[in-house]
Amino acid sequence: DFVGSIIGRLNQHPVRSTRFGVIHTQARGEEAGADYDQKNPLSMHTDHSPYHGTPGYLQFMFQARGSVTSKVVDGLMVAEHLRQNHPEDYDLLCKVNVTHSSRNNIYAKSGVYCRDADGQEPFTFELVHTHPILTLDKDGRLEKVVQSETKRGVSALPFDVYDRYMTAYKRWTSLLEEPRFKCNFDWPEHSMVVMNNWRVLHARAQVPPGMQRTMVFAYIQHVALGLFMSI
Repeated sequence: DFVGSIIGRLNQHPVRSTRFGVIHTQARGEEAGADYDQKNPLSMHTDHSPYHGTPGYLQFMFQARGSVTSKVVDGLMVAEHLRQNHPEDYDLLCKVNVTHSSRNNIYAKSGVYCRDADGQEPFTFELVHTHPILTLDKDGRLEKVVQSETKRGVSALPFDVYDRYMTAYKRWTSLLEEPRFKCNFDWPEHSMVVMNNWRVLHARAQVPPGMQRTMVFAYIQHVALGLFMSI
């Protein structure tokens, strides 16, 4: 309500009935997938990588229950480091397309979470999008980072660049995990983290043993924020 009153409507998920999502400490049911498995480490990533256009520009994460610690990394800083020190790798990440995809049965056909659907049939939702990891604007400046190792789909890399590209990609993902680029922070209950999902990558929060955690998340599209800023 607070974000909506200032900027406007939050982005509407194609299947979910609400304009926000909810993640609990542990997934309820195998259909939730790796993103919601709190025991499974999640590498640095931006959200919405399988979506064409990556609609999640500003990302809002509200810690509704429980206090945790988390970490982020500035993708612009890492990309600039790569450009200055490994220009060939940077060029490959800017030009070569990588396919990202996702399929889940988290939601019922009515748009509610399956765990709350009381026997309603799950709706299989899938997306696929092919794009460079680093997107440049018309002036050659970094505009967007679209990175998610868990969403990286079947390899469609050209044979003649495969080895060179995977070397560059491994260097990129390794840099994202280096402590010198990370920012660790406390995330107390009833506080919100707001980040630029086109620039800032995040990993899974560290939940203390026995802590019950609920996190509510939502997004604002780039075009919606642009309209707000013009006003």
